[in-house]
Amino acid sequence: MTDTTDDIAEEISFQSFDDDCKLLGSLLNDVLQREVGSEFMEKIERNRILAQSACNLRMAGIEDTAELLEKQLASEISKMTLEEALTLARAFSHYLNLMGIAETHHRVRRARNMAHLSRSCDDVFNKLVQGGVPPDELYDAVCKQEVEIVLTAHPTQINRRTLQYKHIRIAHLLEYNDRPDLGHEDRDMLIEDLVREITSIWQTDELRRHKPTPVDEARAGLHIVEQSLWKAIPHYLRRVSNALKKHTGRPLPLTCTPIKFGSWMGGDRDGNPNVTAKVTRDVSLLSRWMAIDLYIREVDNLKFELSVKRCNDRLLRLAHEILEKETLAEDRHESWNQPPNWSQLKHHSQQVPALPTQLPAGAGLPSCTGNC
Repeated sequence: MTDTTDDIAEEISFQSFDDDCKLLGSLLNDVLQREVGSEFMEKIERNRILAQSACNLRMAGIEDTAELLEKQLASEISKMTLEEALTLARAFSHYLNLMGIAETHHRVRRARNMAHLSRSCDDVFNKLVQGGVPPDELYDAVCKQEVEIVLTAHPTQINRRTLQYKHIRIAHLLEYNDRPDLGHEDRDMLIEDLVREITSIWQTDELRRHKPTPVDEARAGLHIVEQSLWKAIPHYLRRVSNALKKHTGRPLPLTCTPIKFGSWMGGDRDGNPNVTAKVTRDVSLLSRWMAIDLYIREVDNLKFELSVKRCNDRLLRLAHEILEKETLAEDRHESWNQPPNWSQLKHHSQQVPALPTQLPAGAGLPSCTGNC
């Protein structure tokens, strides 16, 4: 086991799936060495070797020896306290999660490096045209296609969103690690970022301590829209549009929506008494807020992307109207925030006639009766 992350950076190459697994596994061991101590790390390593050896022997058909190793593994675990067994389970669970992240990253990397994707839109459209489908017919068929993605609540989702975010960040770091132009300092900083994420994962409670409400389940579903679908769907539609233009001469119209969204979250009352009218209303408002927030982010990005000087008269008038409204709103806000001008208030009070010291005749207060 290496002592420092610098040694890990020197010893491990940064190319293949095996390298990613070795990197993440070594960093996890380094984190566990500090978190649980060397004595317990020896127990973890001993149990890992027993489990791996038993599995390899079974795959090789050596059943008797594999069974002996499994009994020894069971004996080792039975001697542990409940806290030690929990720590052991957490260590293996996080190891498998990290290997899953590395595998997913490897699949994405391999798909990007493939010279030709036989199931891509371009290839499918080309086969249809070569097979005799008229371009106009292909264009109409694609424009009429509709796929609806229905989001449902998944209360059985184990991983908390906190851990999901951390797993996403590790995947991004692995992707950044594939860059061929990284220098030695960049790689060292990358290792530090990975160590920080893995340490944070180990120190995070993996389990939900409270049953998720329907609103919590809806929030988890909207997390999928925010983190994945919001960027992936437009990217895919651009690929479809470019391939369609290549083979038919026309891109997808702006009014075409091949992919639509639906949701049962917060509205599915089939056997769930917790989904009330208030829950449905809250989830609807939450969904609207999420949609508006995503659009506002895109508009903010467009403000810097569309840094153009020339525009037509209509857009110019609209810009002036918006600017006037914003200026008026700022003036009102400043007037409320300004401190009072006491000299003006004194001059104004001198112009106001003084209040009478006595009430006029007949203007007395109503007398109280015995019921007062």
